[in-house]
Amino acid sequence: MQKQNRITTLVVLLASVFLLTACGAKKPDTQIEPTPTVTKLIELKPEDQPYIKLIPRADGYELKLVVQKLNSNITEVDYELVYTATDNGQEIEKGVSGNIKVEGKSVERDLLLGTASCTNGCKYKYDTGVSQGTLSLTLATSSGQVSTYETPFTLKSAAAVKKEKEIGLPTENFSTKITPKTGEYYTIIKNALVYSVFSSNAGNSLVSETPLK
Repeated sequence: MQKQNRITTLVVLLASVFLLTACGAKKPDTQIEPTPTVTKLIELKPEDQPYIKLIPRADGYELKLVVQKLNSNITEVDYELVYTATDNGQEIEKGVSGNIKVEGKSVERDLLLGTASCTNGCKYKYDTGVSQGTLSLTLATSSGQVSTYETPFTLKSAAAVKKEKEIGLPTENFSTKITPKTGEYYTIIKNALVYSVFSSNAGNSLVSETPLK
């Protein structure tokens, strides 16, 4: 009788172990890989590209970026301004970048050539010796298409323009003569169809345009 009880107890224990093991077993998780977002790079015809302004501030330490004539399907504009500044006689590459949400046919952003600390009132440290650089734009649509545009730029004071009697883009082998006004700053950039010169004169920022050859 005791032997039979021991056998019965053993059978019950084995059955319990089997049930617990079966309940505790887990199927391996099936991980679903996210569908990658496909970005399609498209090339815009010159006549379809936006018009870009790069307007210097009166002291030359800030540039106002204005992007106009944006197509209605453009939802975002990424920008990057890279330039060379001088610090203790050394040339240092600096830059400013960001993203702008598009809610119309134009966007604008002030690009400070330096740094700002606004913890308790704003204090600025401006970059000096800035004379040229590159502006890069990436235009994105809601459908995942993007187009890019890059242009060199030159920044000069009226005194520098007067001394050299022109302003130009060395990388484009292009220059143009302008009549500078004392105390102003000037920029020149390459747009899709023209070379554009802008001044810090708030009332008339566009100085001249020369069609691309």
